[in-house]
This record gives sequence, C-alpha cells and structure tokens, in this order.
Amino acid sequence: MIRPLRPDDAAAVGQIAFETGFFGHSAAPYFPDEALFAALWVGPYFRGGAGGFVAEVDGVVRGYVLGSPDPGVYRLALQAELLEGVLPRWPRYRRALGAVPYLLRALLFPTPHADWRTYPAHLHINLLPQARGLHLGEGLLRSHLAALRSLGVPGVQLSTTTENQAALGLYRKLGFVRLAEQVTPLWTPWLGHPARHVIMGRRLSGPGQETATPGQKEGAAPPD
Repeated sequence: MIRPLRPDDAAAVGQIAFETGFFGHSAAPYFPDEALFAALWVGPYFRGGAGGFVAEVDGVVRGYVLGSPDPGVYRLALQAELLEGVLPRWPRYRRALGAVPYLLRALLFPTPHADWRTYPAHLHINLLPQARGLHLGEGLLRSHLAALRSLGVPGVQLSTTTENQAALGLYRKLGFVRLAEQVTPLWTPWLGHPARHVIMGRRLSGPGQETATPGQKEGAAPPD
C-alpha cells in the first residue's frame, strides 16, 4: 500500500534511510551513527513544509519517497533540525566522529544541481531489499509527482549515481531526463573508485526541459 507520510513514520523512515544509504546498502561504512544519519537526512522532512509517501508491505513500512517543493522551505527545515534536534542531542551520538571523514569530503566535493527556478522541488526515494521488484518505487514516485503537480510546482530534480542503474531506469520511465552529471572522488574511500553523480529532473508544468547552469553546486546527499 502507498500512503502519505505521517509523523509517526519518522523512526521507520530513518531506519530505512540508514539501511539503504550506501547505494542500496547500509550507510554504516561511511556514516556509522544511525541516529545522526536519520536526523540529518530524514529529520527535516518531518518539520513541515515538505512531505512524501511510504510503501507498506504487510502493514510494515518498507520504503519511502521524501521531498520538498521549494529549496527555501527545505533549508529552513534543515536549520530547525540542526538547532532544535541535532545540537541538543549531540552527546547522545556515540559514533558521530566516525562520520567526520564523509562530512568533510562532502564539503570538498559538492554535487551539481539543476536550476532551482525551473526545478524547485527535490526528492529522494529508498526501498528495503525485500521490497524491491514489487513496483513500489514506481508507485511512490507517481504518488509524489501527482502531489507536487497539485501544488503547482513547475519541476522536480533528484541526485543519484550511475552505480544505481535500476533507479536510473525507473526515473527515465517516469519522464526524468539527465540535467547534469559529474565524476566525483567523494565516494572513493568506500567504493574504491570515483562515482558519477547524475542530476535528473522532470518538468511538471510549462515548456520543455532546461539544463543545469555550469558551476551550480550543493552539498552532497547520500546516494539513492
């Protein structure tokens, strides 16, 4: 079943994000603190102004799509999460130091992004291994795109890598096109080789596609 995100989904979504945050596998090799990972990459979406959907299998959440319709809304939610969630709980993050190498490399090697005026929304999607192959990813994406369209959002973008060919195929199937790409050494310590980040986007209203402006960057997100 695909249904809208609820506040009580935060723990399940955070766990799925951690278990799939390294190219479909656990984020532990580069980000060993599960609680801090969930706070940074899931927490902002539960602070208003954003949303998403979850996929349930036998009544248990097995996948999700999260996103924000506007980069300004997301930045405010992220700031609130850092100030009100992460900093007060910092002593509880027992493995936070293990994430420092990744965080430093993310600052050194930011990923590109598309024009926020044309593609103001962003999203990311993850499914647990046992939930793959059930067309849940397509259902999640279609539901989320319909919700963005109902809000009058002109376009949406996402970041992934060529390590995830199945995801690239799904995005193309639903009308996403490549807007920018860049080979990055960000993941070399954990992958053993550079990765190719790919920014894909889909127009939800208005005329055809618009490519990213060269040099536009943002902080690197975990791979979908």
